[in-house]
Order: sequence, then C-alpha cells, then structure tokens
Amino acid sequence: MNPVLHGLAANPSLPPEAVDRLIALADADLADILACRPDLGRDRAVALAARVGDSAVRLAYEGRLTAADISPATHPQAALALLDRRAGRRCADGSQPTLSPAYGQTLPRTPRSTTT
Repeated sequence: MNPVLHGLAANPSLPPEAVDRLIALADADLADILACRPDLGRDRAVALAARVGDSAVRLAYEGRLTAADISPATHPQAALALLDRRAGRRCADGSQPTLSPAYGQTLPRTPRSTTT
C-alpha cells in the first residue's frame, strides 16, 4: 500500500495521463480507489479490469463496464454483477436473465472429481 499513490488516485484534478499511469501500476487497493473515480471512462475501466481482475466486479456494479466488456469465462463474478444490475446480456427470447436475491455474490463451489 502506497499512500501517495492512493492520494493521487483519489484526486479529482488528476490529469488523464496520470490516471493512465496509475492504472498501469494498480494493485487491488489502488484499483478500488480508481474504480470510484467519476471521470473513469469505459476504456480506462476496461484497462483497469484487465490489470486487476478483481476490480471488474466493482466496475460492473458502478456501471462502468457492460456485458460487451465482460467475458463470463474470465470474470464470472463481474458477469453476475451485471445480471444483478439487470445490465447483462439478454436471452434469445429477449428476456433479461436475473439472479435470485438469495443467491448473493458468492458462487457455490462445485466439488471436483478425485478420480484419476
């Protein structure tokens, strides 16, 4: 944790070039701060999610990523966040898939087969 970088990331007057540099250096803590920036556009949000995969969930909930930006195979939690926000992809019949409120944000673990 670098408090100077965190302070810079939270600075609303930070020039766009500096935001790009911070994204390139981001760890999970810094990504959390950057994800909350009101001036974080789609391109920067995609770059941040690529740099720190765990930030994709927050970016999805913040409305900074769309279904076109998220691969359910690489970011399943972010894809679920989009569905939870009702911003995910539509079904073939045009309906919107939804999550049960009881489902929450944690995916159940599927037991793996131990046979060889």
